[in-house]
Amino acid sequence: MSLAAADSLMGIFGMKRVVVPKKAKRPKLTPLPTLIRKADTVTSEFIRRKHADEHGNVTCVSCGKVLHWKMAHCAHFIGRGKKSTRWLEENLKPACCGCNTFNKEYHMREYTLFMVDFYGKKFVDELRDMEKQVLSASQVRTLAEEAIDDYTAKTKELRNAA
Repeated sequence: MSLAAADSLMGIFGMKRVVVPKKAKRPKLTPLPTLIRKADTVTSEFIRRKHADEHGNVTCVSCGKVLHWKMAHCAHFIGRGKKSTRWLEENLKPACCGCNTFNKEYHMREYTLFMVDFYGKKFVDELRDMEKQVLSASQVRTLAEEAIDDYTAKTKELRNAA
């Protein structure tokens, strides 16, 4: 039976077709791993540019080696696996590839000494407490989106100032 025939039959009995509106499609969310990767990239560029001098050079937080900001890594005092501190500006400093990748024990000892000297033991203890927080996927998504927005704007300011 066609729709027109069904409508006319329903009309005989005084009934009308009820048109159910289609649900509006929710916009697709960007996959969380993609957001995290973008937040890492934007944050890393900002941290390395922020600590660069007028020639674009940064100093490794651990060994003191001077290198161009594009050659440096963005080192995390509290590891990247801890999402609650992953994009926290105070947790991030530039480091050379050797310290951040290969000399982990030396790097962490020197990084810890730097953090205690620069921020104080109380702040370092607060960071250690923050790292114990377990975040849901939606909380991580919110942090990543905020990091992307915040550090993109700050990086743009640094580029314009140069």
